[in-house]
Amino acid sequence: MDTLKKKVEAVLFTVGKEITVERVASLCSLDMLKVQEIIQQLAQEYRERDHSLQIVEKENGWKLTVRDEFVPLVSSLVSSTELERPLMETLAVIAWKYPVLQADVVKLRNASAYDHMKQLEERGFIAKERSGRTYKLKLTKKFFEYFDLPSEEAKQAFLKQIPAAMLAEAEEVGKEADEVERLLDLEKKEETAREEIKQAMAELKK
Repeated sequence: MDTLKKKVEAVLFTVGKEITVERVASLCSLDMLKVQEIIQQLAQEYRERDHSLQIVEKENGWKLTVRDEFVPLVSSLVSSTELERPLMETLAVIAWKYPVLQADVVKLRNASAYDHMKQLEERGFIAKERSGRTYKLKLTKKFFEYFDLPSEEAKQAFLKQIPAAMLAEAEEVGKEADEVERLLDLEKKEETAREEIKQAMAELKK
């Protein structure tokens, strides 16, 4: 599968709901006709695979979802875990590389992640702590107890839910976040130094 297909597939997976060709094109920086062609190719490939997933065209766009015969299974899992699929996918992103910044999760999952994280925090699966201008997210004891897995095994289990293309993007997002944090820290130190110099000059003038 070429890079463009992987990008489109990653977007369909991450959104977890119907999305228009126009929106996919915008997210992937591609032409709409090209995206339409890629999605149709992907849909055909999924139909031909021995796969539990399918890409279907709905009223409001395209959607990556489970095949009809697996809907009862997925429904029972959602019921047993109390978490809808979009919430599970956002939790998977958090578990992939935790502790993780809230801003990074939003970059990967779009603005709907704010609501997901609020619900996950309310249900006790994650905790937030202030980190600069955003929040750092951590998995709670309830997360590991609920899924009955040691931390590393839980992380690896959730890793399997995330496409390779999305992991690569997450690495880049992480690097960008580290650089932003470094620059903010540097800016803060420079501001402190300027303030100290200002105070010293004021003392000299007395």
